[in-house]
Amino acid sequence: MLYLDGIGISFLIKEIKEKILRYKLTKIFQYDRVSFSLFFGKNNLIFQVKDNSTIFYLKDEKDPNTNFQSKFLLSLKKYLQNSILINIRQEGFDRIVYFDFEKLNQFGDVEKYTLIIEIMGKASNIFLTSKDKILSALYFTSIDVGNRVIMTGAKYTLPFEEKKISPIYLEAENFPFETETFMEKIEGVGRAFALECSQNYDTFKKYLSGYKPVMYEIINRGKIQKVLTYNEFSEFSQKENTNLKNGRKYFETVNDGLNAYFKTTITSNVISEKKKNLLKYVDSQIKKFKKIEKNIKVDLKKNENFENYKNIGDILAANMHQIKYGIKKVTVFDFYNNQQITINLDPLLSPNDNLNFYYNKYNKGKRTISALNSRFLDIQNEIKYFEEIKMFIEKENDFIGIEEIENELNLTNNGNKSKNKIKLNKPKKRDLLSFDYNDFQIFVGRNNKENEEISFSKGQPNDIWLHIKDIPGSHVLILRNNQELPNDVLLHAANLACEYSKAKKGDKVTVDYCERKFVKKIKNSKPGNVIYTNFHSLLIDVQ
Repeated sequence: MLYLDGIGISFLIKEIKEKILRYKLTKIFQYDRVSFSLFFGKNNLIFQVKDNSTIFYLKDEKDPNTNFQSKFLLSLKKYLQNSILINIRQEGFDRIVYFDFEKLNQFGDVEKYTLIIEIMGKASNIFLTSKDKILSALYFTSIDVGNRVIMTGAKYTLPFEEKKISPIYLEAENFPFETETFMEKIEGVGRAFALECSQNYDTFKKYLSGYKPVMYEIINRGKIQKVLTYNEFSEFSQKENTNLKNGRKYFETVNDGLNAYFKTTITSNVISEKKKNLLKYVDSQIKKFKKIEKNIKVDLKKNENFENYKNIGDILAANMHQIKYGIKKVTVFDFYNNQQITINLDPLLSPNDNLNFYYNKYNKGKRTISALNSRFLDIQNEIKYFEEIKMFIEKENDFIGIEEIENELNLTNNGNKSKNKIKLNKPKKRDLLSFDYNDFQIFVGRNNKENEEISFSKGQPNDIWLHIKDIPGSHVLILRNNQELPNDVLLHAANLACEYSKAKKGDKVTVDYCERKFVKKIKNSKPGNVIYTNFHSLLIDVQ
């Protein structure tokens, strides 16, 4: 967790002002609906709004750009692109920070804009304003909260009306305070600061004027979690994990601590959000197609006796002399089952029309069964495809790999189908996953795009291709370089095929292998869907 109250935020503001104040805003990227970056030259000022991880800081690494588009991003680019950051200020010591920008318009007049971030847990938000009017916001709501309305054109007002006492006005005679009173009356004070400083003026002055960023590892409700804060607080020291060898970690600046914290605790907020949206979409598709599969089974059961209509037609054809116009039924000999049967007729139809009625029902049933079987096969392939996609998503922790899966599914960053075919950024490509084993190079696909590259573009026709049988998994390719392939290399590649599949530890599985030239793409099929011939098989115990 992050513990940065208003006082901690004030230290962060000072650090960032030293780095980028009076710099020109050159680039703006949005990664998803909760995070975006403002680039001042090579300085990446990143904003993220996500519950208790809402913060801004100078990130020392650049996140890969995405194709994400939003009205908020377009507003940022329209009003802030090529502007100058002239000031960063705070609402007293509260967790509301203003980034003031200026730029010249086409007439040479100075236009002023302010980007406001409110760091308030689940109620966090970011606003773009001009002359106190809201131009855009990360989150809009039409609900009035007191005198506060969040919508385009509305006047920006603070999320609170009660004014607290600034900590800079406190003197020794004001102490001690009750902890709760200190938090309620003094601006920018969080619980850890109040517990530490409310009783002693000297401690208060020390924590107000100086800071020493630290990352704790604490045990909270039986779970280990990391806490980044701007000073040593007993609130966290008392919960510290005593089994930790290296102990707490200190940083020169709050900004350094934020970079280390997010690297340590979050692989990437962007990646985890994307994976969550992708898995939600894929699970909905699997559920949809399984429901269709179930309905098709019901329809197949309903039409399974369609051959009976042909038999009845044949029997009627053999007994046309007994059928008279206007009769409702006829009893005839069933030469298929060697017994007498009674066949219902329509008295309003002629004998030939009654005969055609049963043949037509047979032909319709035959067509229905044929269409259902074809559809059933298509639906099973769809389920298999999305289960494989799900496996790839679960195993993927790379930004580019997630984007490749998004592009394959034609999805936007929030997990919805993309309607815009124009891509503003050139897709980035990563190297294929490869392993060196006993002087042989082995490639493993991490998604269907890479599977196709491995199966049809990489290596030579006589290289060895592998895939786990009947289970979603990666394509694997061993580059032979015209050498004899040792058994241990083949076995190692087969184990990789198991590792990068949906097979679980302890399963006994079959891995098929053949020369790459015997692998063929199925026409008009999903990416990564192939057939192969001239193959051999290995039985593998998944480790």
